[in-house]
Amino acid sequence: MITRVSCPSTQDIIREEAMLGAPAGTVAITDHQTQGRGRRGRSWTAPAGKALMFSYLARPRRPLAELGTLSLVIGIVLCENLPIASHVRWPNDLVADGGKVAGVLVDLITPREGDPFAIVGIGINANITREELPETDRLPATSLLLISGCEIDRGALFERVVNALDTALALFDLEGFAAFRSRYEMVDGLRGNLLVLRLPSHDITGTAEGVDVSGRLILRLPDGGSEAFAAGEIERVIDP
Repeated sequence: MITRVSCPSTQDIIREEAMLGAPAGTVAITDHQTQGRGRRGRSWTAPAGKALMFSYLARPRRPLAELGTLSLVIGIVLCENLPIASHVRWPNDLVADGGKVAGVLVDLITPREGDPFAIVGIGINANITREELPETDRLPATSLLLISGCEIDRGALFERVVNALDTALALFDLEGFAAFRSRYEMVDGLRGNLLVLRLPSHDITGTAEGVDVSGRLILRLPDGGSEAFAAGEIERVIDP
């Protein structure tokens, strides 16, 4: 395990270690990231010592086409191991009490030589107070502290999550996302909701019907048909 009091990004540390041949399960953790990032180039900020922020090296043995489901697998692991009830908001956010409590960033690297690997970045808002919550452009942020009313032992949570990641990714190597699909249904935060999905060229409105075996979001469209989407961003969930 690589520990830093502060660093630009744990993703960068693990990338360097991976290129040098570090084994699967190598972890970089920090109390403070100065250039933390999320999906689509967004920044991830948190006060020093208040969040759990780390990156985990995965060297999955599944075909490259299946690795897009990794963010869902990681989301399942987090939901099953956080000390509060939470759900996955496809494809990579964890929500609780209407707010974002954690996020997953999977950087898939395909080097010219050698097998692909994945850098799994995880950020959990642990002991952040209401006044310290970062501003967001979509979901409001929340924290484990605010939801549970109790200060979180970040070290114990880290150990629990990493152990669960080791187990889950070993299962993923053996059986792929098929082994997790029923578990995803238990933590799916979108199923049954009417939502707007932002695509590169346009927005589309539909009702979420879970994910398929490839981890694609299934939407029931206004014309009665269904379509599966491998990428996109939930612009908003429409209140019933």
